Amino acid sequence: MSDKWEFYKDTENHWRWRCSSPNGNIVGASTQGYRNKADCEGNARRNGWNDNLTQETSDQMRQKNVNAENKKSKDKPSALDNKHGPTDGDNFVVGLAAEKQAGKHSGLKHEKKTRNILLTIVGILCVIVAILLISLFRQPAVVNLSQKSLSNLKALLFVPNPKENEKVVRFSDIYFGYDQSTLSNNAKELLKKNVQTLKENPQINVRTAGYTSAKGTVEINQILSEERARAVRDYLIKNGIAPERVTVIGYGRTKPALYESSPDDIDTKEAKANMRVLFEIAAK
Repeated sequence: MSDKWEFYKDTENHWRWRCSSPNGNIVGASTQGYRNKADCEGNARRNGWNDNLTQETSDQMRQKNVNAENKKSKDKPSALDNKHGPTDGDNFVVGLAAEKQAGKHSGLKHEKKTRNILLTIVGILCVIVAILLISLFRQPAVVNLSQKSLSNLKALLFVPNPKENEKVVRFSDIYFGYDQSTLSNNAKELLKKNVQTLKENPQINVRTAGYTSAKGTVEINQILSEERARAVRDYLIKNGIAPERVTVIGYGRTKPALYESSPDDIDTKEAKANMRVLFEIAAK
């Protein structure tokens, strides 16, 4: 058997040739297209074709391609028939629908699974955000000392239930007006009792400790607390207490008797409780 030569038009409507061996392998082809078939045949002759060899026209080639497409179309139902059952037309349609439905069901299942995962992630993120917001805006616990009176705090410094042969010495605290270090008449009345207590207990030395409210600068409050402590000491000495028995110290606004939630408000009971002088017993 001899080689088979074919002449055909390409997609640009140009003539081309190709040569196939008996086993179907292409052994030669034109490298360019020609507007005239005669030019194409001339090129084929230069490459070994002569007019007496087998030749397929473009119409024959087109028919051959149509036959191949038809065979391919027929092969597809056969493959579905092998998978879904008999090869009649109805079963082919049913098989096609079954494949389509199976694909749709698989897609919906995958979509549902993805949606559930996303919802879970969103839920976890919401919980984390809620925890962070609660932690951010939750107010820290504040010990409200205003619930305790100054006398209750001081009671811890003394013996609550003295024995019959024990003597408990107590001193009254002295209070001042805001930004004041001058003794009021009420303060002097209380100091008279403190003077009497010191005279009855000559073995006791004391330290007058000055304090202030929260309003004002640290420096100004420190000076004010020392002035209050000295005012009390001066009164004790003036009324017969030996100077060496009394010392002074200023604590400023540190160690408040009551916590001030509104430091700029000097009329609260907490602020007034902190404008004071305490007596500290100095051990010999």
